[in-house]
Amino acid sequence: MKKIKFIYFDGCPNAQKIMNILSELDIDFEKIEQTSLPDGNQFKNYSSPTVIADEEIIFGSLADGGGCSLNLPTVDFFRSKLLS
Repeated sequence: MKKIKFIYFDGCPNAQKIMNILSELDIDFEKIEQTSLPDGNQFKNYSSPTVIADEEIIFGSLADGGGCSLNLPTVDFFRSKLLS
């Protein structure tokens, strides 16, 4: 089973949408809220939301200082990437 990390910041308008998709697919994931992380933590430098599976970015990106992920993928996208 893949180890899934979900990186987001509180107030991100797209975070809940992606969490809902992951929950709908019954995918277990670790939530990482960026503003609670100490300075220098590697996960502060990802867009919100970002989904990482076994160290591979599935959705989102590295973004110097964070930012928002746009153009949200579908349920089918996550199903094919995380459940296959």
